[in-house]
Amino acid sequence: MEYFAETKKLTKVLNSPRLMTKEFGKDRARRIMARLDEFDAAKNLAQIPSDSPSRCHKLQGNLQGEFAVDVSGNYRMIFEGYDKNDVISTKKTEIVTVQIISIEDYH
Repeated sequence: MEYFAETKKLTKVLNSPRLMTKEFGKDRARRIMARLDEFDAAKNLAQIPSDSPSRCHKLQGNLQGEFAVDVSGNYRMIFEGYDKNDVISTKKTEIVTVQIISIEDYH
């Protein structure tokens, strides 16, 4: 499964372990890299576990239509899913590309 970041800054951070560690700390950076490795290994979003440690889940409220995976504590990687035609989708089996919007504590 492919992934990309919404902003240039986030793209830079996700592509540099040094910047990721500086931005999120050593432990969170390690977990973010683990989530990115899971995206790389999966063919679609349905292959990302909905139980710990990644706990892929749909969001509600003002984040409806987006997904998140756990990073640590309250930190989540928030993203949108796209199908093979680059159309936004909420069906895990159809999502083959994700756009990472942010990594934050939205609680």
